[in-house]
Amino acid sequence: MSNRRITAFQGCEYIDSTSAQTSKNYYAIIPQEDTVFTAITGGSASTDDNTINYSTSIGLSGKTLKQGALITAPEGEVFKSLTISSGSYIAYK
Repeated sequence: MSNRRITAFQGCEYIDSTSAQTSKNYYAIIPQEDTVFTAITGGSASTDDNTINYSTSIGLSGKTLKQGALITAPEGEVFKSLTISSGSYIAYK
């Protein structure tokens, strides 16, 4: 695993909007309160691929994530589009 994934060398963003966050490249997200994601998609970090539905592949569909839960994309992949119905999170680039 690359040590750059641990350090968030490209920064982070605090997000509390229920609007879709698109064209992103986040490798990790951490809810800052109870948060419900309605969509999380992404794919390879080295291409524009956005075809993996992480909401279903990692079992987050319809789940309330508790504050502090660390959710990471698989090695070499990133979250490219995220939508919440409630809550807030910090997304790491």
